[in-house]
Amino acid sequence: MAANTVLVIDDSIMIRKMVASILADQFEVLEAKDGIVGLDVARRHRPDLILLDFVMPKMDGYDTMQAIRREEALKNTPIIMMSGLKEQVTSRIPEPFVGFDFIEKPFEAESLIERIQKTLQVTPSADAEAASEPTLQLLLGKITSLETLFIQGTENLIHREVVSRLSEVNGQLQKQESTVHNLDSKLNKLLHEIERSNRGLAIIANELKQIRKILNP
Repeated sequence: MAANTVLVIDDSIMIRKMVASILADQFEVLEAKDGIVGLDVARRHRPDLILLDFVMPKMDGYDTMQAIRREEALKNTPIIMMSGLKEQVTSRIPEPFVGFDFIEKPFEAESLIERIQKTLQVTPSADAEAASEPTLQLLLGKITSLETLFIQGTENLIHREVVSRLSEVNGQLQKQESTVHNLDSKLNKLLHEIERSNRGLAIIANELKQIRKILNP
């Protein structure tokens, strides 16, 4: 029996490779780096399930899902939306979610596999059942889960650090703009004072010339 095909659409290559590694033993995995590429891959391969990241450039998860649902051959394809912040999803799509499932990052490897199996209504493979026994396979599974959480945690830290840095730079730019504006205002005031002083000095100079003429006819 052919394995079910899962399409992973995520702009993070770290997340795509991590998910592909988790699912490789039980599913055929396809990858796409954004919603536009993902839609093209879905049209050509018609996957059994789509794992879709919500926050992506070009087309976010919601717009990508809408585009997928407009395709006759894909309108019933199960979709599991992924996001590190559920609030990002609910800000655009109110709960309860209809037409797709949702899994919050970071997720454990076992949780992801179970969610996919439940959505596709497939039973665990013999290898998966064997892994549930207290053997080396179980330990390997735990290590995989830790690696999964670590990668997602690193990804979230990088994202938050970038956002923090951008906010910091933006704040500095705003302060600089305010400083430049204040300096410009002070400079204009100083120039005005100089011009007024120059006019005053010119008047004084002219008066002194007149006095000199009187003293030296």
